Amino acid sequence: MRILHLYRPTLPGQRAQSIQVVHTCHALASRGHEVTLLADSASGRADPVEALDTLGLAPVPGLHIHCAPVRQRALAGLWFRRRLAQWWSGPRGVVLARDKGRLRAALEAHGPRHRVVLETHELDSALAADAGRPTGPVHALEAELAGHADALVANCAGTLDAWREAHGSRLPALQCVIHNATSPSRLRPRHPRPDPVVRCVGSLRAFKGLADVLEAAPRLPLPLHIVGGTREELSTPVPPEVEVSPAMAFPSVPDLLARSAVLLLPLADNRFGRQLTNPLKLWDYLATAQPIVAPDLPTVSEVAASTGATLHRYRPGDTGSLVSAVEAALQAPPRTPFLRTWSERAAELEACF
Repeated sequence: MRILHLYRPTLPGQRAQSIQVVHTCHALASRGHEVTLLADSASGRADPVEALDTLGLAPVPGLHIHCAPVRQRALAGLWFRRRLAQWWSGPRGVVLARDKGRLRAALEAHGPRHRVVLETHELDSALAADAGRPTGPVHALEAELAGHADALVANCAGTLDAWREAHGSRLPALQCVIHNATSPSRLRPRHPRPDPVVRCVGSLRAFKGLADVLEAAPRLPLPLHIVGGTREELSTPVPPEVEVSPAMAFPSVPDLLARSAVLLLPLADNRFGRQLTNPLKLWDYLATAQPIVAPDLPTVSEVAASTGATLHRYRPGDTGSLVSAVEAALQAPPRTPFLRTWSERAAELEACF
């Protein structure tokens, strides 16, 4: 099958969106499809092999990653539109679209030649309303694309429910939830001598609930180690009990996770944490045998229900609850690693295609 993943990430890169998109393309190509991904270049050099190597992936037949040969946005945009037009004029295929604006532009410029699977990890109109921004144009774009799509794929049940509430009968008949995943190479057995720390890996953006974690840090039974961000991202001071380290190479993360006494997933009780997220880091955490502390939110419950994994829950905003969850995790029996692969996710996407 001929597939275009319409997103335009910047490569090489380790942002969650890039990780998810590149791994999805790689898994689909590994299953025998012809997959094209058009991307911006972080370095100004068109090097798709480097983009794969950054994420610990090897080239596979059928995967065609094309990086813009320039960094200047306007020139890269011209290159992108030309390559998109070339793909669009070829044999009929499937457009897997995470970029709503570019999907609309492509449909306006070239017409509805291909099947469209709209992949969504958010409801922009709801987020705009939460932020006090105008919702009309965003809502209209969502409704327009819902009418063009042959299928709607959401990252979690809350995202799909939000689209159903906002757009109802405009949605295509085929609607499904397809969770994120991780790679078999990231599976790790229980470490015999873990570091005596509670470890959290990922960005430090405030809306992900870091304030609760930092407030609890002085009361935790072990020091807190946050990996993957900068102190400038934090809106609150960092206690002396907290070590903050910059992001590390993506292939090196699983060994670090496996050396942790406890793995911590912070999320706030806001629209993102309660309704719209299926965290990549949680699938990496699950692929280890280390105990996991996570917030008691519907998005986390959904993963726990689908995997059968034991997660030690805390109530967002309740410092004592977080401390108790970490103490329970430290006393818990060994956990069996759970692996959900990108190939499994690709097979679920095939059913939508």
